[in-house]
Amino acid sequence: MAGTFERSMQIFRESWGVLKQDKEMVLFPIISSLVILVLTASFFVPAVLLSGLRNGDFDSANPLYYVLFFLFYLVGYFVVIFFNTGLIACAHIRLNGGDPKFSDGMRYATGNLGKIAGWSLISATVGMILQAIRERGGIIGRIAAGIFGLAWNLLTFFVIPIMIFEGLGVIDSIKGSAALFKKTWGENVVLRFSLGLVMFLLGLAGIVPILLAALTKSAAVIIVVAAAVVLYWFTLGILGASLTGIFAAALYNYARTGTVPQGFSPGVIAGAFEPKAARGLFSR
Repeated sequence: MAGTFERSMQIFRESWGVLKQDKEMVLFPIISSLVILVLTASFFVPAVLLSGLRNGDFDSANPLYYVLFFLFYLVGYFVVIFFNTGLIACAHIRLNGGDPKFSDGMRYATGNLGKIAGWSLISATVGMILQAIRERGGIIGRIAAGIFGLAWNLLTFFVIPIMIFEGLGVIDSIKGSAALFKKTWGENVVLRFSLGLVMFLLGLAGIVPILLAALTKSAAVIIVVAAAVVLYWFTLGILGASLTGIFAAALYNYARTGTVPQGFSPGVIAGAFEPKAARGLFSR
């Protein structure tokens, strides 16, 4: 556990070092999050009108509920993938010695709208299927959906950079990503859990001021502190998304060129490409 945390902190520091050179990269997850909030609100009202609420839950008997739910997934995935594309593009430019601007990322994203739409459709379909398994399969279904979802996320980890930098279609990008994953099996899992571990621990720190505010028994203090903590958590989410995109670009860059990207140490990047047989699913 100590080794995993030490490695995760190194990934955090080096990804953070890249982000500090191009702070505008945080605009991509910020805008994405704001659009998702508006999107969620715009879909929630129609969902209530179509299905109604029974005992605090949606009545999904109306088939239009599933159509609306799928559209929500589709548009949501499109928004996230669109802005992730811009973030990864900017990170790729920086890691190759360039000085990216926000407009560079948007150029890559808008120039690949068709591929992004296709990848969004596949992602939304998989997400919808997994959600159905969770809802209808009980505890076994939730476990199965979790395992399949993890495997799917890892095998498609490099889809975006392959699509935009290699000019491949969506299906070929999925195949290419799976091939790269077999080469980077261990580190991809560490990335998901290590950066997540750091952000989770930082997030836990936000609970402390809430508890202290509760001790004051002052509604005003509790509201102000709670609002500040929510903003803190939102900022952590933005930071986590930015660092994940940067490190994903670094892994992709090394996988294709064999050269350690600027801003990262060989131990962090080169260690990601040990033979699969030497690494376990949750190895350090």
